Amino acid sequence: LFLIGIANRHPRPLARRQYRAPCLVGFRGCAGARTAHRGKGGHVSQKVVVRVQRQDSPGALESRRFEDFSVEIRSGDSVATLLHAIADDPVTTEGHQVAPVAFESACRAARCSACTILVNAHAAVACRTSVESVRPKRGPIVLAPMSKFPLIRDLIVDRSPLRDAGQRLGAWLDEPPAAAPLTTFALSEIDRCTNCGACFEACPETSGKRFVGAAALNEARLANELSAGGPRKPARLDASMNAGGVAKCGKARVCVEVCPERIPLFDSILSLERETTRRWLATLLRR
Repeated sequence: LFLIGIANRHPRPLARRQYRAPCLVGFRGCAGARTAHRGKGGHVSQKVVVRVQRQDSPGALESRRFEDFSVEIRSGDSVATLLHAIADDPVTTEGHQVAPVAFESACRAARCSACTILVNAHAAVACRTSVESVRPKRGPIVLAPMSKFPLIRDLIVDRSPLRDAGQRLGAWLDEPPAAAPLTTFALSEIDRCTNCGACFEACPETSGKRFVGAAALNEARLANELSAGGPRKPARLDASMNAGGVAKCGKARVCVEVCPERIPLFDSILSLERETTRRWLATLLRR
């Protein structure tokens, strides 16, 4: 105890650490420190470099390129804020005036998910994704269009494959459903799909149209549960058992992770698997 007391009265001096501010790679004028200043209202703002994949038209592969933009951000800004800032002032980091970046944006309130794109190679809804959550320690924030849909221009894609997949399964109803209040409440969790395409993009089985995707199967389950979809339920289950149907799901569950509406997509797939298995066994026993 005496020795411990001596050691406490003579503590070892702490080694001084040299602090070096992080450098934002790709930002002009960066010399080992990140530039920050106070903007309007006293908010501290910083600049980030955003790298956008661009293409002028669907068939113009020779025009595919990346362009870098320096954008001033503040705390709480979303990726959609970056895109609108670039659209207002489309000047690259090299100082070239270019055409505004084309992208989809409707509500800007995290409702429609029309602004779903690839952020650092991951599917994300731009207006729901904060800049700080995707800002890499080194290098720019990379924005690109979803790769499993036909490209229209820049970050805009054609989401019609989602509608086509639903039609293959007969998920669309011919008349409005007349569901009871209890039934509507029970199915409210699976009736929130906005057809953003994030689950289709993230799924490893949808490449090459091998799999209809979780969104289409979820719509098929919803149609089966509604009274208006009852007459066509057998045909819908048969379509779900065809090539690319429910059996093609690889159980990766990434659809649940990326869904912005937190729809239990995997539960819908499992429900359809049980229904199709029962129908297959019933058909087999009738032979």
